[in-house]
Amino acid sequence: MMGNNKRLLICTLLSAICIGTTGCSSLTAHENADKGMSYLSSHEYDSAIASFEEAIAAGENKHLTYRGLGIAYLELGRYDEAAEALLTSLSSGSGIATDIDFDTNFYLAECYSKLGDYASAIEVYNAITALHPKDKSACYLRGVAFLKNGDHDSATADFDRAIAIAPRDYDMMITIYKALSENGYEEEGLSILQSAIDKNDQFMTNYEKGQISFYLGNNADAQRYLELARNERDTEKAPVVLLLGQTGENQGDYNYAISVYKTYLEEDANHADIYNQLGICQLKMGEYEQAIQSFESGLSLDDPEYNQALFLNKITAYEYYGDYTTALSLMETYLSMYPDDDTAKREYIFLSTRS
Repeated sequence: MMGNNKRLLICTLLSAICIGTTGCSSLTAHENADKGMSYLSSHEYDSAIASFEEAIAAGENKHLTYRGLGIAYLELGRYDEAAEALLTSLSSGSGIATDIDFDTNFYLAECYSKLGDYASAIEVYNAITALHPKDKSACYLRGVAFLKNGDHDSATADFDRAIAIAPRDYDMMITIYKALSENGYEEEGLSILQSAIDKNDQFMTNYEKGQISFYLGNNADAQRYLELARNERDTEKAPVVLLLGQTGENQGDYNYAISVYKTYLEEDANHADIYNQLGICQLKMGEYEQAIQSFESGLSLDDPEYNQALFLNKITAYEYYGDYTTALSLMETYLSMYPDDDTAKREYIFLSTRS
């Protein structure tokens, strides 16, 4: 864990009181750092670290290089090293908080949360909200840190604050519901969702009503609203389709869900998340070859947000299909890209005994 003096550095930086220099020449090339960022985007974290270390040795911009290094360490689960690098990035800035510094602090707070050092994460969020009191993300994330640190009342206050800042951000309300539910306060989370639909029903779109109804467990109502939303001209269809299919899944009607997903993908195939959900349904129906094809189609889109889930589900599909040799080979590649997945590590051991 980091010492208090290092954590206090963040508050000092964010208050924009300290005066410093970047510690590097503005004329220094960023060739190695640029390579590192490219490796980050392709999940090649070891290569990213090597490039950032070369950038440091070459005297490239410390502020940006250590930030990239910290993110790479974070993705590899090396949280102590990540926090140290991010702190170095922050201390190498101009002393005036920039948008990059605020973003870096969110990564730093995530490191502390991953380390279980929620008190330190809270300090970082305190520093962010001191200058950006209406940053709803910082309020929400600090609430989660409070919740995990055993301070339910402070968590509730932060969640209420985040909702007050954005009273019609239903996506955020749903994430708050999930956080409360995961930590033993599901009824409180459901109360937030019920209150949202009770207070704002007349202002909500059919999609928003369907979304809230879905998480309230009212699948029939959710399906009705989402079917209406799917036929509206100006509604973004992909999130509607994704949730509509899941209303069928929740009721065990995988044929309905598969039909919803396939119909939409025939119109617009550029949705990795829908391919992933389609593959999951096909797995549950025992259609393993079709599931593999769906996951591969999703992976071909190279969506960073869903690549990991698609890759892991593809491995699962090969395992269910009985092709343990391919599953093992793919798992080795997966773990080289996502080494922090302890569940996958255990599955790798199992596959090693079967192939």
